[in-house]
Parts: sequence; structure tokens; C-alpha cells
Amino acid sequence: MPRILIVDDREENRYLLQSLLQGHGYAVDIAADGAEALAQARRESPDLIITDILMPVMDGFRLCREWKADHRLQHIPLAFYTATYTDSKDEAYALGLGADAFITKPTDPDDLLLLVSELLNQKQMPAMSRFRQDEALGLKEYNTVLIQKLEHKIAQLEAASFRATQNEQRLTLALEVEEAGIWDWDLLSGVILWNDRHAFLFGMEPDAFDGRYESFRSRVHPADVEAVEQASVTAREQHSDYCSDFRVVWPDGSLHWIAARGRYLYDAQGKPTRMCGVIVETTTRKNNEEQMRLASQVFESSHEAIIITDPQAHIIAVNSAFCKSTGYTGEEIAGVNAGILRADEQSADYFNALWKDLRKSKHWHGELNNRRKDGSSYPARLSISAVDDGQGLTTHYVGIITDLSSYKAAEERIQYMAYFDSLSTLPNRTLLRDRAAHALAAARRDHTEVAMMFLDLDHFKTINDSLGHSVGDEVLQTVASRLKYLIREADTVARYGGDEFSILLSNTDTKGAAQVAQKIIETLAAPIEVGNHSLVISASIGISCFPADADDFEALLKNSDIALFRAKAAGRSNFQFFTQEMNTSAHNRLELEVALRGALADNQFQLHYQPQFDLRSGELLGFEALLRWVHPVRGIIPPLDFIPIAEINGLIVPIGTWVLREACRQAKEWQTRGITHAMVAVNLSAVQIRQANIVSIVREALEASALDARYLELELTESLLLENVESVLTQLNQLKEIGVTLSIDDFGTGYSSLSYLKRFPIDTLKIDKSFVLNLTEDADSRAIALAIVSMAHSLRLKVIAEGVEDASQAHILAEMGCDEAQGYWYARPMPADQIAGWLHRNPAPALLAAAKA
Repeated sequence: MPRILIVDDREENRYLLQSLLQGHGYAVDIAADGAEALAQARRESPDLIITDILMPVMDGFRLCREWKADHRLQHIPLAFYTATYTDSKDEAYALGLGADAFITKPTDPDDLLLLVSELLNQKQMPAMSRFRQDEALGLKEYNTVLIQKLEHKIAQLEAASFRATQNEQRLTLALEVEEAGIWDWDLLSGVILWNDRHAFLFGMEPDAFDGRYESFRSRVHPADVEAVEQASVTAREQHSDYCSDFRVVWPDGSLHWIAARGRYLYDAQGKPTRMCGVIVETTTRKNNEEQMRLASQVFESSHEAIIITDPQAHIIAVNSAFCKSTGYTGEEIAGVNAGILRADEQSADYFNALWKDLRKSKHWHGELNNRRKDGSSYPARLSISAVDDGQGLTTHYVGIITDLSSYKAAEERIQYMAYFDSLSTLPNRTLLRDRAAHALAAARRDHTEVAMMFLDLDHFKTINDSLGHSVGDEVLQTVASRLKYLIREADTVARYGGDEFSILLSNTDTKGAAQVAQKIIETLAAPIEVGNHSLVISASIGISCFPADADDFEALLKNSDIALFRAKAAGRSNFQFFTQEMNTSAHNRLELEVALRGALADNQFQLHYQPQFDLRSGELLGFEALLRWVHPVRGIIPPLDFIPIAEINGLIVPIGTWVLREACRQAKEWQTRGITHAMVAVNLSAVQIRQANIVSIVREALEASALDARYLELELTESLLLENVESVLTQLNQLKEIGVTLSIDDFGTGYSSLSYLKRFPIDTLKIDKSFVLNLTEDADSRAIALAIVSMAHSLRLKVIAEGVEDASQAHILAEMGCDEAQGYWYARPMPADQIAGWLHRNPAPALLAAAKA
């Protein structure tokens, strides 16, 4: 199994690369820096090393130089894998050091795996040794002296007699230049002679050169041939020295830099007859120059601030990123002690420890605060490395400074978002849970109480749907501000989600919780001004207490939610405490929901029908279809117990579809039995309008039963008309096109408005039974009923009253001009199979003949 060594100072980078390679069958070792990698590889050689560049202790470039200089490791492929050094010049520098591959992050995993496979399969040539820096400088000086000697000798040759033999000239040159390659080009014969050293510098055996210029030219890199020849022409025409630096291509394909220096020799007539010169290899010098150029470019183009100081921390050089970060220019900071950057947040002891570690290990990295020129401070990550002279004496310090301002701001933002709601700036449920844990721990220790409130804004969805979410957001922000104002510093109000808020009251009993809840209801009742809108908000609140109702946060929250449900059921805009009876009720609702899911499939639903009459003539006009659930164990379950559950879990859609189909089928059956003009009224849930294609469902029910659409009446709630107004209006117009009748159920109990009565295609208003119940005793109820009748008739709408229980109520409604009525005074709801018998016992005048038939 191939073994790969990963070198990176970031644990997460090592982990990702290690997981990828191990997942594809490679053995993986890891190291945090170059020094650790070298030590590990010398103990057990890997088959491939993949290393980052910017690392503490020993960076990737230095690791590569050490790696390729070690005869035990130099044959092992080395690949750089970096996200910091991504410039093409960085790659050239890396490959110049001897790296086998240069990969920039991010890289496609498949491409990376393919490259790893290629590196492991390729045969590695032993790395060539390079001159050290001091050797290259010595060679340069030696070559300078050599050229001076050569020039002196050429001057002597020009003054000497042309009768000296060519061999004597070559011998003189050879004695003076020793290891330099020399050449002698006879321009008359075209033959070039060179020594063994020259052959070696061209990568050739001495006897492999045939003396032809074309053979010499073929060894020069094609891109350099023109410059070499142009330098020769210039030297000949201007009688100047020949100087040219060019590359030679060896037979193995490797490139070597050559510095050539020479001079033309002329006859008495000034015609060039020979050209003699020397060459030396300058590959190491060229590489060093390229390294210096790249290092300089990296220094200036780095996004990280870089600072170089002397051993006493006096600044020698800084890069552009440093100037941009601190506000200092390079000129004004040069020579200044680096202590000018020190902010006041760290003590003298901190920096004493820093210098102690730096002198001991030659490296230090950590986070601190730096000071800018304007006096402001900023968080920074600082990495300092000592540079020595090869004998262990420190000559410079190099510091890399990363400005962490944006990182710290991002961290703070993430931290804030983890615990606070961005819209309201209130704590979120995570922070609420944490504070509740502390409050409950204190309450257990001190034997005190804690109250948990769960608050929900009444009808908030209507605001969002009718006025838009931007208005809704402003309302939520205002509510949040008012709630924060009402509670103590020790308490917590949190936005739990949507229009739900949770309030944790420490050291608070039921009496205190009730007082806070009442203050909340009263405070929220004040109008909220949003743009041109003045909105009145109410809230329902559920309260549970520790230790009476629950012993932990989750139970407290659940029980307060149960209490909230009861507050909504009690008419909203009030608060309710949790009781054990509520908990039992919640469990019952859960059991009911489970049973409800199988009720439709098991045919447990029935329709009961309540007759509707004309108040003036007493004529039977139709029936309202009322859903009943006949549970095999519990018996008949009232609609109020299961309809809200069905609306919450979505079961109301298939149940409502069944009701429509069954009501239409029954109405058609009655017509075949002689009740030819009786209508059937069916209630539609708002959920059906929102979630189902109600137009298609109604059309299919009518087609399946063959019932004429004019005999079907659909009853809607007032609140439905305020939700997604345009969508609802479109669907109601399509229903009217089918031919059905539309009525508003329980009119007067919701957001009654003349505007929607004018916009929507409504045929009938249904007076809620709460107004009918007190007609004989309550003048206000009579006034409301009369107002509804008058308004409806002015809009050419019919009015039907429900819940008529005695003759006096029917008489008052008739005198008001109400058109129709239903209620126990006339008949209770009954199954369909009882309708025929009831009609025989209670025949209406207009249907008497039909009933007898």
C-alpha cells in the first residue's frame, strides 16, 4: 500500500486530505510543519509527500530544499498543495526548487487523486546538487577575474605575431582559464574546437562534437538562438567583446544556463579570422536570481503584512500589505523599533515571554493586538521566524501579520446569530434554553419558582397576507420592544419563531406571572403605527410554572404551549395557566388525531342534515350538511373536537372532498324522490381553499352526482376572505361561473367589512347564533341582527339566521325582514334516512303534495 506524507499546519486541511486519500486505499502519515515532516520521513520514508507552503517552524519552500538535498529522500516525489501561493511565478519558483508538482486549492478530488497516482508511478531521477549561495558568489567573482585575464591575454595575442601556432594559443588559454570551457572558432574553415570542460558544460562527451557550427547551434535552446547570434554580429561589427547568456539543452532534456564571453581576432585588413572565448555554467546563479525575484514578488504581492527587522527589532523593510494595514509608509517606519506596533492590551510580561520563546525556538506565533498609525488597535495573528547566518547567530527576524478584524467580526456575527434573532434582536430559543437551565438551577437551590410564558399574536397572519411581510416585520419589532420594556433584567423574552414569543420569569410565582401577563395584554393593545396603518394587536398567552407544572425546560415550554392553546380556545386576547386537566386534554387530542387518520378509510363519518325554512311562508328551502364522526368506541364526536385537528394536519382536505361528494349525492337522491327544489349547503374550510383545487373538487362532485349546480350552496368564513385576497377572489368567481351559491357563515363574528361584500360574489349572509340567542332579551343583539339584515338587503343579499330555538326569536327575525332560518325550533340535524319520515310528520305547505306523492 503506497504511503503518503501530508504536511500542513491546519488540522482541518490535514483531516480532509487524509480522509480523501485513505478512502482510496492509501496509507497516510501527517505532520504539522516541515521540520516534523523531515524527521518523520528520515525515520520511515514515504512514497510521496504533499506539503503546504505557508507554515510555522519550517515552511514548504525550505522543506523542499532540505528534501532535495537529502540523498535518501531526493528520489521521493514532492508536491506543493497551497491556497496562498497561487501565482504562476510562485509555481515557477516552486518547480525551480525541485518540486514535482504544484497544486492550488481548491482542486477537484478526482483530479487530485489522478495526480497522486501519476506521481507515485513516475520514476524519479536523483535530484542534482546545487551550488550554495556563497559558492555562486565566489564563482561570479572568479569568472570576473577570469575574463580580465582573458582580455589581457587577447591583447597580448593581438600584439604578438600571427605566425604563432594555433596550438600555442589554445594552450595559453587553457592554462589561464583551467576549468572554464573554452572554444576556438576558425572563421575561415568554419571549424570549432573546444576543450573537454566545454563538452561537459554542453552535456556531451568530448569526442561527440564534430566541430560544426550547426552542431553547436543545435544545443542552444531554440528560444535563445537569435539572441546568441545577434550578440555575435554586434561584437564583430563593433569590434567589441562578445557577451551572451543563454540556455543549453542537454541530451536528457535538462536545461543549463551558460555565460559566454569572447572576442573576435582580425587580420591586418580588419577581416575577422577567428573567435575565441570561454563559457561557464551559471544555472545556480540564475536559479538564485529567480528565487530572489520570486521572493521579492511574493514579499510585495502578499496579502499578509510582512515585516523584517534586525536582531534588536529595528524595522528594515515592510511590504505594501503592511503599509495598507497599519497606515505607515515604508519610509517613515524604516529604522523604527517594532514596539511602535504594540497595543496596550498585552502586558510587558506577555512580550517578555514572547521574546524568550523566540530566542529559544527561533519561532513564535500567536494572536495579539496591534496598533495602527492612527492609534486604533486591531486583532492580529503574528508569526515570527529568526533568520541566522548559518552559524546559529540571528541576523534578522521576519514577521508575518494577519489582520483578524474581519475574521473576528465574522465570528462575533456568527456567535450573535447562534443566540439571537436577527429581526427582533431578542434571544432565540437556543439562548432561552441556556438561560432557563440557569434559572431552574437557581430555583432548585433557593427553593423559588419560575414561570414560563408562551405568547402568540392573534390573527397576525392576516396582517402579513393583507399588508405584506415588511409591515408584519415592523409589527414584530414593535412587539419585541414593548415586551423587553415590560420585563426585569433578570428575566428573558425570546422570539421562538414567527409571531411566537417565550418569556422566562425568574423567581416568580403564579400571582406575579398573572400580573405580567395582564400588563403584556394591555400594553400590546395600544395601536401600532406602521406607515399609514394604525394596527391593533392582541395576544394569547399560556403560562406554566416550576415546580408545580414541570421540572425541566422542555416540559415547561410544552405545558405553556398547551396553556396557550386553551387561551386561544377561550376567545384569544387572554392568558391561561397550565393545569393537569390541560395535559390530559392534550393527550386526548393526540389520541384523537391518530384515530382521525383512519376514520375516513373506515367509513366512520356521517352527514346529518338540518332543514332551512322561509320565514314568511314556512316553506322548506333546503338542508345544511353537518359532519359527524361516529367513533366505534367513543360514539359520536362533536365537530368542534376534531375539525380544528383536521385543519392543522391537513386531513380536512380529503374529508371535505368526501363531504362535498356525499352531500351532492344525497341532494340528487332527494330530488328523485320528489323534493325537487331543495338546496344542500356545505361548509368549506379555509384550509380547503388554500391547499386544494376547490374549483375542480366542486365540479367533480357535481358531475359525479349529476346534481344541478344551483342546488349546491357553499358556506365560507369571514376570515377566509381576508387571506390571499386575489387568489380567493379568483376561485370564488370560478365557482360562481359553475353556478353554485355562495354564503358567509357566522357573519358578524369576524372582520366584517363592506369592502369585501362588494368585491366578492356573495349571495347570502348567515347571522351567527350568538346574536339570535339573546334577541328577546338583549337590545344590542337585536340591533346587530337588524343592522345585518338591512345591510344585506341594501346589497341585494339574502339573510338566513341560525340557532333559532323558540317562536319569539322566529317572530322577531320575521319582523326584521330576515329571509330564512334554521334551528331547533324547526328541526334538529338528522341522518339522511330520517328526513323522509320527518317530512311526513312535519309537512310544509308548499311541499305537502310532493310529500304525499
